Formats: sequence, structure tokens, C-alpha cells
Amino acid sequence: MQVKTYRAPTINRALELVKSELGEDALILGNKKVSVSPTENYVEVMAAIDPGNPDPLPSQPAPGLDVQAQQDLQEIKSFLSLLISSKDYFSRLQMQEPLAEVYHSLLIRGLDEKHCYVLLKNALTQSEDTALAKRQVVESFCRELLARIKFARPFHNLTPTASDPCTFSFLGPTGVGKTTSLAKLAAYLKIKRSLEVGIISIDNYRIGAASQLSTYSEILDIPFQVVQSTVEFQHARQQFKHHDVVLVDTSGRNYLRRSHVQELKELFGKNRNLHHFLVLSAAAKDNDLKQTILHFDPIPLHSLIFTKVDETLTIGSVINQLLRFSCPVSYLGTGQQVPEDMELASPRRLLSFLFPSKNGDSGKN
Repeated sequence: MQVKTYRAPTINRALELVKSELGEDALILGNKKVSVSPTENYVEVMAAIDPGNPDPLPSQPAPGLDVQAQQDLQEIKSFLSLLISSKDYFSRLQMQEPLAEVYHSLLIRGLDEKHCYVLLKNALTQSEDTALAKRQVVESFCRELLARIKFARPFHNLTPTASDPCTFSFLGPTGVGKTTSLAKLAAYLKIKRSLEVGIISIDNYRIGAASQLSTYSEILDIPFQVVQSTVEFQHARQQFKHHDVVLVDTSGRNYLRRSHVQELKELFGKNRNLHHFLVLSAAAKDNDLKQTILHFDPIPLHSLIFTKVDETLTIGSVINQLLRFSCPVSYLGTGQQVPEDMELASPRRLLSFLFPSKNGDSGKN
């Protein structure tokens, strides 16, 4: 692909230069206004042209690239191919208001550019109008987005058995708020739902983790056990077999190392009626979230819990994971207060992150 940048006094003149040199098939990649002085400025347009049919992708990995690099390269090539095949849509997103306004606002909030482009493109193709008002663009985009995201309600239909109580583990990296999330949901289940709850801790790496949970358990009058092996874990579940639900806290470790994920999988064994929450920080970088979810692939995840949604302005990284992976989202952590700052994830709440109202939207249930 040949990429060139053109500068001209006006956008129309810049587009004329693109057309005269690269032809009608040129793809507009971006444009911006550049100020040289208070009285002098120009428009800069970046354009590209595919010089011909690209060579087919190699069936074997390129030398020196690991699997992840190959996947990233494939994703980039796929996106470029998509842009070339639908360049008219991309030009509209760059140049035509209010499409450009919505498109760039979503990118600023951290939404992945490919997902943003595809969703807006689909929204445009679903409409017969060539010139949409901003409200129409947003509504069409929201419909396309929500059609691709799954939501989970893990505690709505609990079905414990005589030997296997409904058990939910809280997995995730260090510092994401697993213990606090567990305490919030334990309080909700105990106080709001009047359920019999048991708590198990298998966090043997963090100093004070068991002590913190023990304090929460005493306050809520919930039985609590600490285990260190698969046998002890199974025994603890049996001790809680008459409870409605059992919540399990796990150690926060570097789960970008697959060996740590495998250790967790072996510790849980083949216990039935065991479900896994993956707790992630909404303030984490997009690629870190992606890699963490990928590395937890050996463990069947029930749903995702995103904490610290009140600590980031680029909430698009949360939406990106829900579009990339089929795993649903269940809860959002909105602060440190127990149990107040935990809410069910809902379509309205997710959309409020991308399109916040002027009056704010707490999304509390």
C-alpha cells in the first residue's frame, strides 16, 4: 500500500491533489488542520492507494515473529483490506458531519478503531438516508453495538445440589479488586437476597488477604475457610453444601504467565457447579486486558467483572473486550465502598460510557 500526505490551503484543494496523483480509488486515511501562525494555516490529508492485488498471506509464520505478533499482523492486514474494500464509507467517516464527530469521539473514548469503523459502517448500510442527523447515527450505532455484546445474570437462578453448592470463583491479576468485589457481592446476596453464603480463600500469596476477608465475613456473619490445596478446597465445598452459594477468593498473580493459569485450573480440579468470574480493571491498557483474557482460555469463564470504571476516561477498552470475546459481562465496580459500589452491567450503563449525558448517568440499580 502506498501512503502519501498532501498539504493545501483548503480541504477541497487537498482532495484535488489526492485525486490527480492517486486517482479515484484513493483511500482517505485522515485529515487535520495545521496552524503555522495566528493568520496562516493549511489542511493536511493522508491518503493511500493499493498498487495492485496484494500477495496472498503466507501460510507459514514469518521468521522471527511469535504467535501473538502473527495474530496482530493478521489483524492489521485484515483491517487494511476492509478499509480498501469500503473506502467510500471511510471517507464519509472522516469528512462528513455528524459521522466524523461521532467517529472521532468514540476513538477518543478508547474504542478500537476497527470495531468503531465496522459498527458505524453497518449502521450506515442499515439506513436508507445518505445524510443522517447525529441522533440517528448514535441510535444506529448503539443498536449494532448491543447486538454483539452479551450480559450475564449469575445469581438470578441459583440451582445448588445436595453435594455441589453453587460456587463462584473470582480470578484475575493483582490489584484489580477481586477481594473487594467478592465482599460487595457477598453483602448483596446475604442482605438483599437473604441467601446462605459461604466464603473460601485460596489466596496464599498476598499478605493480609485472608485477614481482610475474615473481617468482612465476621461483619456479615458469613462462615469463612482458608484452603491451600485441591483436597482442602473440595472439603470446604462439602462443608458448605447446605448453603445457597459459595464465593471463592483467589490469589492475584501475573496471569500473563500461562503456568499460573494452569496451576489455578489444577487446584479447582473437576468440581461440578463451579463458575468463574474473571475480574479486570477498566483502567488497564487495552492490550493488557486482551492478553489476560486470552491467557485464561484454559479455564471456562462464566463472565467478566470490570472494576474501577470510575477511574478511567477511556472506557472503550472495556467495550473492546466484549466485542473481541464471546464472554459476557456481569458486574461493574464503581468505587471502593462495600457493598454500594457494585452494579449489574446493563446495556444502558455501557452506552452511557460512550455517550455520557450532560446530567450524568450513575447507572445504579
